[in-house]
Amino acid sequence: MHSTRIAAVGLAAALVVIALAPQSGADPGCAWTVDYALDENLELTGTPMGRGNGVFPTGPGKVVLRFDGPRVSMLSYAMRERFTVKAHTVGWTTTVTSDLTTVATPDACSGAAEGVLEGRTIRWTTPVRGVHTDGTITCSGSFCGKFGAPAPGERPFHIAGTSVRYSPFVLSADSKTFTMQKTHVSDTTSPKQSSSIALAGREVRRTCAPLPPCAKH
Repeated sequence: MHSTRIAAVGLAAALVVIALAPQSGADPGCAWTVDYALDENLELTGTPMGRGNGVFPTGPGKVVLRFDGPRVSMLSYAMRERFTVKAHTVGWTTTVTSDLTTVATPDACSGAAEGVLEGRTIRWTTPVRGVHTDGTITCSGSFCGKFGAPAPGERPFHIAGTSVRYSPFVLSADSKTFTMQKTHVSDTTSPKQSSSIALAGREVRRTCAPLPPCAKH
């Protein structure tokens, strides 16, 4: 009786581990798809006279990952980036408010990027494809339109689709959260700045479904 109870407890623990592991599934034709809510820290450098440099919390965002054994696909990515930069010194102040959305355009089969799961680290073997940013930038103050600051008033802002090499995603032990260290994503001339991002993800949904025919080995 005692040994039977121990065996039952061990089986239950094993089932919990299997359920938490995104790369596992009872059906060999089934792959885990996990939705993660995202928070972002956007770092700006190289701004005019360095007055707009800083780190700005942005979001919310969302990334959807599909785990098929060691293979990982980023099926979609989107991030809301609304933040305000205030640059000031003696005698002048300039305020730039950005209201942007960055998305990655997925491939019809494999998604926006492909990677491999090594332990608890997802290393991306391809860049994230079709990353583009759209929205508006509003500038007010003394230096709008000068020294690389955007023109005064509200203007449309667009960064055309490009490929960006993301840093690895490091999963927690239960795969419920992950972090990504700082990754350089863009350089622009108006506004003059270099942009890098760091991410923190939190699981919000998990499903298991058959792979599409084009994604099978």
